[in-house]
Amino acid sequence: MLNDAIILKTKVTLLDGFETDFTASLFLPDTPAKSLFFCQPGGGNTKDYFNLGQAEDFDYSFASRMCGLGHAVMLMDHAGVGENKIDDSHPFFTPRQSVSFTAQALKEFFAHPAIADVKKIGTGHSMGGMMITLINSLMPFDGICLIGSNAGGLDWGLQEEDMKYIEQPEKLEKEMEAHVLRMFKAPFIDYESGGPSLESITFGAENEGAHALLMKVQSSLFSAGGYMSMIRGSFRPEVNKITMPLFMAAGEHDLGAPPEEAPKDYINAASIKFMELPGAGHNSFAFSAIESLCNAIDDWVGEVL
Repeated sequence: MLNDAIILKTKVTLLDGFETDFTASLFLPDTPAKSLFFCQPGGGNTKDYFNLGQAEDFDYSFASRMCGLGHAVMLMDHAGVGENKIDDSHPFFTPRQSVSFTAQALKEFFAHPAIADVKKIGTGHSMGGMMITLINSLMPFDGICLIGSNAGGLDWGLQEEDMKYIEQPEKLEKEMEAHVLRMFKAPFIDYESGGPSLESITFGAENEGAHALLMKVQSSLFSAGGYMSMIRGSFRPEVNKITMPLFMAAGEHDLGAPPEEAPKDYINAASIKFMELPGAGHNSFAFSAIESLCNAIDDWVGEVL
């Protein structure tokens, strides 16, 4: 695990006059950065999913590996999660409103002199991939990297009243609050299941050490983000704004659409590089496949950016 982060902090204006401080962690390589990976975690994880650390003499940290390959890495929690907590009295907000808060902070964070002039790559895991896609519509990245994330939704997790919102992004945006509270009971929830399980390849890790690392980064779930990411077509307008090079990766035992179908929705991307991670589940950083994944991402950056 990398421990020598530069902590970035700024004040963000939320809804109804609320203000709060948002923070991010910036990790720099030993030499001038080739690019910056701005990273957003999946639902129920803190930003440290991208900096899991070491277990059983193996490095499971995306941040550590990418810094070692010469890239800068910035990790940031979603609004209301981890280090970016929001007062419980704050009104309900949708994922689009959430990323508008994040974008406020990024306009300042991206001006840091060590990264101001480098290419920025929006990087998201699972629900975080949707959040990166939404951020990209507000302040475009130079490249997009989606890991265990696509626009196909999870039809099998929906109830009948949710199905009417498939491919209806505007209708969903207006009516989301009631359905999020129906399904999840609160805007932010803790998983009752206890998080990742070693009994499941899809939801677990490759060994006990990696599983322990995953458990350390568990956090509350941004319910609206979880809900919206499950509904196919809920962020179609933003998906269509991905016009830059796109890297996608999915575990052999990942969630959602079959891995080979993941790229089909990104019809406007300048190029698409897809990688299946043998033996990996949804938490692909908790598998040894992270090594080949990071090397492939580094090669991709050199080819397209």
